[in-house]
Amino acid sequence: MDFTRPIEIANKIYWVGMYLENDPFQCHPYFIENGNESVLIDPGSMLEFEAVVRKINTISSMSSVKYIILHHQDPDLAAAVPEMEKLINRDDLLVVTHSRMVPLVKHYMITSDYYEIDKEEFKLHAGDLHLQFVTTPYCHSPGAFVSYEPVTKTLFSGDIFGGIEESWEFYAKDDYFEKAKQFHAEYMPSRDIFNYALSKIEVLDINLIAPQHGSIIEKERVYPLIKQMKELECGLYIEEGYNDQLIDTIDALKKKDIALLESLSHFQILMDTMHEAVIVSSDDKGIIDLNAAAENIFGFSKPEFMQMRLLDIVDEASASFYTESLTAEEVDSFEIELIRQDGTVFPALVGGRNSYRDNLPVRITTVIDLSELKEKEALLFQKAKMADMGEMIGNIAHQWRQPLSMINMIVAVLKEKNARAVLESEELGSKLTEVENSIQYMSGTMDDFMSFFRPNKQKEDFCVCNAVEKALEIIGPDLPERGIELQFEPKYEYYVHGYINEYTQVLVSLLTNAKDLLIHRKVESAYIKIEIFEKDGDVVLEVSDNAGGMKEENLHRIFEPYFTTKHRSSGTGLGLYISKMIIENSMGGTLHGENMKEGAKFSIAMERVVPNE
Repeated sequence: MDFTRPIEIANKIYWVGMYLENDPFQCHPYFIENGNESVLIDPGSMLEFEAVVRKINTISSMSSVKYIILHHQDPDLAAAVPEMEKLINRDDLLVVTHSRMVPLVKHYMITSDYYEIDKEEFKLHAGDLHLQFVTTPYCHSPGAFVSYEPVTKTLFSGDIFGGIEESWEFYAKDDYFEKAKQFHAEYMPSRDIFNYALSKIEVLDINLIAPQHGSIIEKERVYPLIKQMKELECGLYIEEGYNDQLIDTIDALKKKDIALLESLSHFQILMDTMHEAVIVSSDDKGIIDLNAAAENIFGFSKPEFMQMRLLDIVDEASASFYTESLTAEEVDSFEIELIRQDGTVFPALVGGRNSYRDNLPVRITTVIDLSELKEKEALLFQKAKMADMGEMIGNIAHQWRQPLSMINMIVAVLKEKNARAVLESEELGSKLTEVENSIQYMSGTMDDFMSFFRPNKQKEDFCVCNAVEKALEIIGPDLPERGIELQFEPKYEYYVHGYINEYTQVLVSLLTNAKDLLIHRKVESAYIKIEIFEKDGDVVLEVSDNAGGMKEENLHRIFEPYFTTKHRSSGTGLGLYISKMIIENSMGGTLHGENMKEGAKFSIAMERVVPNE
């Protein structure tokens, strides 16, 4: 190969450098013949000056050069520019480089104007020639870049892919990586920085790489070489102490990577052992990840989930409410209906928050299946109801005892007088009327209790005073006989929206607890006080007594299921738990208990409504 002449390496692209015998550091200027807008790339130093000028003049002429590309500021690349400017002698000559290079190359006393690629959208259009510029920061200077000609698919790579060769060859052979690795290990600052540049280069469709140093690389060797370069450790030509620290830092980072991978593995194991379903979703991609519990709860496999969106597993009745929750940054857990793979609908407690994954916004949704809990809750309600029924049957027996005794006495008197034939018709009629009145009283009592145990199917507006009167019809008659004064004055008619029978059940439970405690503690001048008033838009009903209150250590547990201070034969521990569930979960109110000066006070608060006419 005759290195004394220009060598065409691609259509209208020429190597115009100079072969320096026994010099491993060969420098390579390139010339793109483009009529009166030709391009000279990395023209070199004064060592190559005469050879470069001579070769360009054999192709075209120096005056045809309109653009000089400087990929970085080193003297072996840019020192000859001022002398070439004199030969080119054009007012419109432009030095093409990065704006970060200009403050440095101007010290060569360049007089031409600059074409700063970062201010020109990283492109150059000159007639039919179109060049693209790709920045490769710190490889090996801050403003370094490479140039790509898309028609011939030639990459002018500056220092990248350069080599230091004792036995220089114009075109790279299979062993070129061995010749190039020393140069890159010493001149590229770090592997990460070098790989960043390589990642931008490897997406280009490259037929030929024309570096400033080393050998020209043909297509079949381009991408295997990039792969090898990515594994190369760089930044080694530094003083030994720093190099040792660098290697120690790299080792530490590797250990951290291993620890992070182990941590992620442990996190995944933790996720998969949770009973709570965790679903990660994206607005653009739908469901992108989940744990094993999600598959178990819903019945969908992970691949099936990955084809779905969150709303696909939400029942239609809950869809609008759930959609609103998706827009919130973070919401308290709420209860909705979800759908399993077999189409069955089940109750679930759902929570969620916004987060990031791989720097993209995601939604993390948690799901607890409430099916089993709801079944147990229903059993608890039934057990509490049965306990209340036992209490009520005792109250029925108490209220029937006197009328039954009266009927029995009347019947005995009538039988005696009839046997002695002294029964008069007027007396018979009077006594039968008394019996009839007693039976009607007993029938009315039974109607009250049947109404109490008949659950409401729909919510309605009801007067709180009416609920109190219904409760007192059930438990009230027993209070005077127990020496307990009832203090209640229905002054105002306040209405709330809910289930009157369930509200009455709660009130009966509170009154019964107060009565039992007053009796157990044998309180003198015992009383139970009921007050109804409005506060902050709520109707508040308070039940208080003078039984001395609850033990302080038990206050935080009074609403727990099965917690009771009564003897096992006297209570189930479900009364207050069920009462709180009815008021707060079924009717959206609050039930609160506390100690006052003389005893305990329980407050029911529900939003006040205007009754429908």
